[in-house]
Amino acid sequence: MFLVKGSNMSLLTGVKYLSLTWEMTKLSILSAMEYRMSFLTQVIGMVINDIGLILVFFILFQKFPSINGWHFRDTMLLFAIQTVNFSLVMIFARGVHRLGRSITRGELDYYLAFPKNVLWHACVSRTDISAIGDFAFGIVVFFLAGNVSLEKMATFALVSFLTAWMLFNFSVVVQSVTFFVGNFEEAAEQMFHALLGFSFYPQNVFHGLLKLIMLTVLPAFFITTLPNQVVQKFDLQILLLMFIFCIFSFLLAIFIFKKGLRHYESGNLINVNM
Repeated sequence: MFLVKGSNMSLLTGVKYLSLTWEMTKLSILSAMEYRMSFLTQVIGMVINDIGLILVFFILFQKFPSINGWHFRDTMLLFAIQTVNFSLVMIFARGVHRLGRSITRGELDYYLAFPKNVLWHACVSRTDISAIGDFAFGIVVFFLAGNVSLEKMATFALVSFLTAWMLFNFSVVVQSVTFFVGNFEEAAEQMFHALLGFSFYPQNVFHGLLKLIMLTVLPAFFITTLPNQVVQKFDLQILLLMFIFCIFSFLLAIFIFKKGLRHYESGNLINVNM
């Protein structure tokens, strides 16, 4: 009975946080839209940037139609998944990439003054407006990749959500290292961009040490390779493996952040913004 009650409370709490996240993000977007030219410039600029990036691969595949069995349509699906999951993190939790900086500067004290979860509050406090362009670009590219069906659309939406969650978990882990070593924010940012760099390339070109890195230090295998396979040909076992890794990485991220936060509370400057 107590287990059921506890589960219901946890579920209710999760729903409340999701609702609050949506409201805070919506407020940030509506505020940005008051300056329409700036808003449109950011969104359209990101779309143009994404188009330029995918054009590089279009030209490459014009010269080499197949790379280890990988075709341009496979790359389009890869880009669709990556731009959507990246944009979800940047739209709803842009603050996760400032955790290291906030830790170093003692800015987490502001969030400690509120009753809500510190990690959640610090992450959803910022929204990257330009990422809306990434999201729109990813959706369009998904439909242009071809062979779209209701099942494929549902699978694409699910894996985009799971991989966005994985990206968030990875960012929390590397940013939280700052609690223990100090001045790690730049290295954390470089590690995140390295993960993105691996994720935007055909996955079957990596072998040996690089493949091992993609399975461990920079988990591009779970964020790119497996999602691409599931969308192209649905496989419940692969989807379950992605879900297990997502939960594991989330629990690891929460554990490291909470452990670091205890260290932060005892050793950093108090700088509460009133």
